[in-house]
Amino acid sequence: MSGVLRPTDLLCAVSGLLVSVLLLMNSPADGGAAGYQTVQSISTLGTRGDAVLYSVSGIAVDRRRNLYVTDMLDYSVKKFDRGGACVARVGRRGAGPGEFKSPALSLVTGERLLVLQTQDHRIQVFDTDLRYRGEIVVQGGMPVDIAHGRSRTVAVALYTDSSRAVVLTYDGPEGRDPHRIPLEPTGEIHPLYSACRIALSRDGTLVAAYLFLNRVEIYGPDGRFLRRFSVDGMPRAETHEADGQVPEKTFVRKVLVDGSENILLLGGNQASHPGRDVFMYRPDGSHVRTFILPFRSRVIAGGENNTVYATDEAGTRVDTYILR
Repeated sequence: MSGVLRPTDLLCAVSGLLVSVLLLMNSPADGGAAGYQTVQSISTLGTRGDAVLYSVSGIAVDRRRNLYVTDMLDYSVKKFDRGGACVARVGRRGAGPGEFKSPALSLVTGERLLVLQTQDHRIQVFDTDLRYRGEIVVQGGMPVDIAHGRSRTVAVALYTDSSRAVVLTYDGPEGRDPHRIPLEPTGEIHPLYSACRIALSRDGTLVAAYLFLNRVEIYGPDGRFLRRFSVDGMPRAETHEADGQVPEKTFVRKVLVDGSENILLLGGNQASHPGRDVFMYRPDGSHVRTFILPFRSRVIAGGENNTVYATDEAGTRVDTYILR
């Protein structure tokens, strides 16, 4: 349709939007928190002079509880040990190995750190000492999110010029032989409605949570659609924007699967407490409880034993929480 912008026209705008949409300030008052379980930070990164954080866009954690923090404005990744000391750093602005244009979400799988870049459609691969090990060139759409399961499987969600998202799965961080999983059509005209966050469970079950729709979908390890549900505490009715207009009402900023296979969803600006509500669901779509963080967060990452790491809204700190 003539009213729908094409990916070639939206390349820079979309990649910026899918990160900056996490900073939207459209929110109601913080009252009415009845039924929420408030959690408090147990530690904070980013306040020390030798490791200032400017604009965190990704958090990853390894099995030794080291944190890897992607800093969008500093074009870098910083590694913090369990005591909160910055022990390594890599990156500068550029397009070469170990250089970044738009560093975004990241993850650790085994002994490899993967850093997603949206503008140049690639994933840079480092070892856990932040030495460059290669890259994965993502084809078929713009990468929006990255996830991994308990095995070597790595999944990448793509924004495409259609009403349905696509997820690529790779058998390991080398990025060979991607398997393409088309998600269910959204039924929306504007292709940005297909933008989603993803998570993988231990057995390879895929969770897709849409940024601009109150919709969470579950897919089996074989890619077969199983079910969908809406998030309680946010509008169920889906607002259809006029043709060609960029949607602004966000529902989910990030999705995780914890060690008990519960789904954790960080609410967007449609939540009662934008960027603070963390909704916990079982894989069958039943609501368990809702946590409320003390600060608005852009992005969260999960660790072991109910640990969650979350930024503040500005992306200048990373706090550690226990959700139980």
